[in-house]
Amino acid sequence: MEVTWLHLVPLLPLIGAAICGLVGKWLPKGWVYAVALASVLLSFLIGLRAFIGLGEQAPLFHELWFNWFSAGSLRVDMAFSFDRLSGALTLVVTGVGFLIHVYSVGYMEEDPGYWRYFSYLNLFIAAMMTLVLGDNLVAMFVGWEGVGLCSYLLIGFWFTDEEKAYAGRKAFIVNRIGDFGFLIGIFILFNQVGTVGIAQINSAVLPLGVASIAALCLFIGATGKSAQLPLYIWLPDAMAGPTPVSALIHAATMVTAGVYMVARLSHLYVSAPGVMAVVAVVGVLTALWSALIATSQNDIKKVLAYSTVSQLGFMFIGVGVGAFFAGTMHLVTHAFFKACLFLGSGAVIHGLHGEQDIQRMGGLRKYLPSTRTTFLVATIAITGILPISGFFSKDEILGQALHTRAFSFLTLTPDGSTRLTWLGPLIYAVGSFSAFLTSFYMWRCYFLTFSGEYRGPESVHPHESPSVMTLPLWILAALSVIGLVLGLPQAWVHGTGLQHWTWEHFTDGVFSRPRGGAPEEFSPYLGYGIALIVGWAGWACSYALYFKRGLAGDELLTARIHVLRGALANKLYVDELYDFLVVRPFWALARGLFRLVDATLIDGLFVNGIPTLIAWVGAMARRFQNGDVQRYLAVTALGVAALLYVFLVRG
Repeated sequence: MEVTWLHLVPLLPLIGAAICGLVGKWLPKGWVYAVALASVLLSFLIGLRAFIGLGEQAPLFHELWFNWFSAGSLRVDMAFSFDRLSGALTLVVTGVGFLIHVYSVGYMEEDPGYWRYFSYLNLFIAAMMTLVLGDNLVAMFVGWEGVGLCSYLLIGFWFTDEEKAYAGRKAFIVNRIGDFGFLIGIFILFNQVGTVGIAQINSAVLPLGVASIAALCLFIGATGKSAQLPLYIWLPDAMAGPTPVSALIHAATMVTAGVYMVARLSHLYVSAPGVMAVVAVVGVLTALWSALIATSQNDIKKVLAYSTVSQLGFMFIGVGVGAFFAGTMHLVTHAFFKACLFLGSGAVIHGLHGEQDIQRMGGLRKYLPSTRTTFLVATIAITGILPISGFFSKDEILGQALHTRAFSFLTLTPDGSTRLTWLGPLIYAVGSFSAFLTSFYMWRCYFLTFSGEYRGPESVHPHESPSVMTLPLWILAALSVIGLVLGLPQAWVHGTGLQHWTWEHFTDGVFSRPRGGAPEEFSPYLGYGIALIVGWAGWACSYALYFKRGLAGDELLTARIHVLRGALANKLYVDELYDFLVVRPFWALARGLFRLVDATLIDGLFVNGIPTLIAWVGAMARRFQNGDVQRYLAVTALGVAALLYVFLVRG
């Protein structure tokens, strides 16, 4: 492949977005579909051709598209790098993105704004590919902000509904909070290194303080984009957009950007071990927090949304303990089964004419056989009751956390007597409990949706989706199974044809190792056994409560833990807390500033006050300039008399 083709990967979807957005309203619907799908498919094929060319002798393609700008010593090129990490993410984003485009043809068929929808979808892919392929932090930031803009457009796609428009604004604002930290991190690194090139930053020797502050600021940006505590609140509300949008944002693209960024800058993060501990702790707390909330949600898309937040927490555990390959492996496998789950939920909603409440579903296995089967495969993958993709990638993260050396030299006391060696095992324990909760709430969602008898209104007749929607489901379900190859232990595949297909082998040399070094070789069998027990325990609890009981399982559970269930159903009142502590004070401050500064000072004094004063002075002056000659003579006489008095009498 000619290296000069690399810029076409983001450029083709960008051209598709321009065509669909500018003239799509007047084009035949089939043409809009063809442009939108072909642009993403061609990007995938170009990325695939480049990926095949990544042999042992050519681990990297680099392309300088054009010099964007130079300011002093800062030179920013729109340049792209295609290596094993960015190459794999290119295939995931464009491949899964193409399947979502295909699915959208059926899902958005009746929507009058289909042309606008496909324009936004293409623009999203273009921005994400700029983020993934960007050779420097500024180019990455362009894509970073681009996906933020597109998420606002797609989440609030049905903007005539105030609730959906609010969700789009919420996502945009919360992401901007995190992005401020990302910008500060870029400024710090440029000031220290003198460049924004990722390769140069990864090879620079940075002081501990500088590396820590820069890594922490960049991670703040990741908490916003990848929905980690405390900036995760936008992602559950992002369900307001069309379901394919949820699959695109929550599975393979935007929310994984933070994980990708940390892995891409692995050298920076291993230079700041304290920040790596922060990343791992935030990840495990996010995984636990969102998994707890997911256990009591009844909106099928909200269950999957909180599941996404939880799985992102697992990814940050991986990169936080120094197992960058494990975190990014879960990123890839998660893209397959979570996209399948979201698109499956969309097929359920489509078949029930808009119903999203799992309490009003049930028995859909008879009406939606393809959706049910693919949803089942993806549920098995995420819960880990069988050793397929999600089982291996999630267990690898937990196993690496248990045996990590990344925290072995971090201390809590100046004399070094209290070391953080216990942090890894604690993360493993909390992460394993979160995995149990994952199995519980996902099987609850499955049983209440597909098992038992139909509980919806008699006027609604469930039906299977058209083949244009079910075909992507089958492909994603197959990838959810085949993805197990990525996580197979090296000992199992050594000397076989699968050896070069495992993710650990494939990414060997891509990431930096933590300062404590890689953990010693450990037997995975005990960890696999515990992971299977955890997964099956979650299934068993959910089966006992919901398989035959249906909604009675929720009633039984609520009777035992009424207060906790109520709090979890209300998302632990986090939105209300944010509203009380952040939103209302800022609104009060904004109203106060408006009344004092805008209305009183600017409008009252400068805009209205000074012109009013000038008008009054002018009105008074006009009284002496009214054209009455006799008055002029009288005033003149009085003036002369006053002058004579001053100079003659007083003088």
